[in-house]
Formats: sequence, C-alpha cells, structure tokens
Amino acid sequence: MSTTYTFKINQLEIAPSLDGLTDVVTRVRYNYDGANEDGVSGSFAGATPMPAPEDTANFVPLKDLTEQDVIDWLEVVADKPHMQQQIEKQINNQLAPKYVPVPNPWDPTPSPTGSMSGSI
Repeated sequence: MSTTYTFKINQLEIAPSLDGLTDVVTRVRYNYDGANEDGVSGSFAGATPMPAPEDTANFVPLKDLTEQDVIDWLEVVADKPHMQQQIEKQINNQLAPKYVPVPNPWDPTPSPTGSMSGSI
C-alpha cells in the first residue's frame, strides 16, 4: 500500500539576530502525518533545527515566509526516512495490532445486575 505524507507546521523559533540578519528561523516544530490508501494514519511530532542561511542575498524575512517555504526547508533537512518508518509502524500496528489491552482473567466482572460474579 502507498502512504501519502504531509508536513503541518506548528511553530517557528527564531534568533532575533544572527550573522547580521534579523528574525532568523532556527528551529521548526511540526507534525509529519502519513495516511495509506484506506485512510489508516500515523503521525510523527518533530522539531528540527534549521541551518543558518548560507546566502544572505536570498534570505527571506520572517514576515514574508510562507508555510510552503518552511516545508521546502524541511524536505531537505528533516530525517524523513526515520519519520516515515515510525509512521509505517503506527499504521501496521493498527492493521495488525500486537498490544490489545484485555481485562485480567482473574478480576471479577460485574454481572448485568451490578453485583460481582463469583460472589456468594
């Protein structure tokens, strides 16, 4: 099955001043979501440090940034293979769960009248 992945930017963190530039994005907090063709999904919450701008001539001021600009950065610097692996585990665990909680077989279960079974 094919999984589609998307970034959702939750928060930007900045350095007010860095290498002569102001309001430089230094870390991005986001969710990386994945859903398969049947709509089964998983999510990875991440925080990725951003490298300092290499080319100050092409620096985009914070007020002019778009969500797509930040997503484009994450596409380059975030560890997508790791995140996709974690999301795939979540999806697979929903499709074929390994850890389904059940009541302890030795615990008394309430009867339909509200009294405990096994009581005298």
